[in-house]
Amino acid sequence: MLANTEVSLQGDTIVVPTGDFVYLYSQALKKVAKVARLTPSTQANFKAAGFFQSIPRSMYYRPPRGDKGLMLLVSKDCPMACRYCYAHGGSCDKHDQIMMSPEIAEQSVAAYLETCKPSRPRVNFFGAGEPTTNEEAIKHVVNKYSDRIRWKISSSGAIPRKFLQWLIDHHVSITISIDGPPFIQDDLRPLKKGRPSSPFVESTIRSLQNIPGQSMSVRSTITHETLPHLTEILEYFDGFGISFVHLEGMYALGRALESDPSKNPMTPLDLSDRINLMLVALDWAESTGKLIRVGSLNHILSPRIASYCGAISGQTITVNHAGQLTACSEVADEAFSGWDLFNIGRVKQNNVFHFYPDKLAHLARRTTTKMPTCRNCFARYLCRGGCVYRAWVSMGDVFTPDPKHCEFIKTALPILIKRMVDHSAHQNQRW
Repeated sequence: MLANTEVSLQGDTIVVPTGDFVYLYSQALKKVAKVARLTPSTQANFKAAGFFQSIPRSMYYRPPRGDKGLMLLVSKDCPMACRYCYAHGGSCDKHDQIMMSPEIAEQSVAAYLETCKPSRPRVNFFGAGEPTTNEEAIKHVVNKYSDRIRWKISSSGAIPRKFLQWLIDHHVSITISIDGPPFIQDDLRPLKKGRPSSPFVESTIRSLQNIPGQSMSVRSTITHETLPHLTEILEYFDGFGISFVHLEGMYALGRALESDPSKNPMTPLDLSDRINLMLVALDWAESTGKLIRVGSLNHILSPRIASYCGAISGQTITVNHAGQLTACSEVADEAFSGWDLFNIGRVKQNNVFHFYPDKLAHLARRTTTKMPTCRNCFARYLCRGGCVYRAWVSMGDVFTPDPKHCEFIKTALPILIKRMVDHSAHQNQRW
């Protein structure tokens, strides 16, 4: 593993010295290079080629632009009993407290269209549970607004077959959360009462396979125990024709945070695990041509000062089942730590969003230039401070990053820069 103690940021260029070479990554040019020694003359030559430039305006902070999206947390109910569930999905028994009503769903969509006026509106059904348990609200807004909106749903895959066909017929894009072959899926993501979920999830994926022109994507959580099976997991997904895989290491939130290791052994990934996950995933993607996203590395090819995610920046407006606005989909309501901080408004009955401006301004300030431990970090334009909620849970302060995220980014970036150089057909290859 590369040491990162001497990695530096010189102008726009990250400089990674190793025993044999010095590796360079110009963030503005998105070019990489290596040199035996970085002498004043070689540095001058690279500067003439565009490296080591002042930070361009494109990397400065600017308010988010472009169309906003809408996320509806339509249900806290869930047929699953995932052992690490970050949201405690399915743990609430009172139906009227966990389901978004059709009226709130319609008010939210109407407010989104009127307030944001998106040129290409998009709505994602999500949840602190399984969104497809709320057929009524989903059908109501999809039927009402029909083809005006691009619809998406993030699901466990345990979808009743009749409703699945309805979603397909109404062109709702479906992303499935699945953790691997049955021996992994049924252990980490069983149905309630411990029944296996894999037969239902595999059936859903097969149904999606049959849609002409449909590209399938999945999100998979990797634990310390399942990491040795990562290649097998990816090959399993490949067997279903899945074209895009989003890999996330398990982190300690929700049930995973409260689990008794002696009864429910699940271990978050340590630094070595996360680097191994990244390298195995990249090797597999390179050999197969498939697309893989590795968590925390979302922004390494789009360097600039900005918020870590769309919900914090205001680019995604997230409405919970009660019509309240949250700046994080993992902080669904007052049952979650940090609700007072993340609750940023509500939907009013006259179909408008009412925001709490002080809270919005506070969270919008959360960029690496405003975070004391990040201001001088070589990765500050690529990292964006990491997940805000994980920082809150681990540090009790959104302006202090999760140290595990920092450790990973500072270790991973030098490895990735070296890898980009070594895998380039020519020096200064554009990425």
